[in-house]
Amino acid sequence: MINTNWLRDALLPEHGPPDDIYDLAVPIWCGESPEELAERLGDEYPCAYAAGFQEGLIMAMLRPEWAQGLFHRLRGYYLTTHTPEDLLDWERCAEETTRALPLSNADSVSESRETKLALKLLDQIDTPTERKGESR
Repeated sequence: MINTNWLRDALLPEHGPPDDIYDLAVPIWCGESPEELAERLGDEYPCAYAAGFQEGLIMAMLRPEWAQGLFHRLRGYYLTTHTPEDLLDWERCAEETTRALPLSNADSVSESRETKLALKLLDQIDTPTERKGESR
């Protein structure tokens, strides 16, 4: 049996959020335009990066507790060879992305029970300095 699930995505209207991610988020996070990335790393790279970004958003919304846990594991991994200041690029990219892809009130949804719980847990997470016995 041939997998034709991709056809459903092909029928979506043009210029939707996936295009915005490709055109706006990929350059922010990769530091190069999709065209430059394609030239340097192959035509499929910017598309794969955009798809991964999109699917990461979906995963973070559907399984926020898992996404947060993996984020902390990933951050810890990067801190083995980077300083906390190096990882401020993540914050800069996140801020640039929210400015490049602004949401309107119509895009907002009421917070689910899971989202409220996840936000409450985020508020309770201690920072690395607190773990060392230092206060903020």
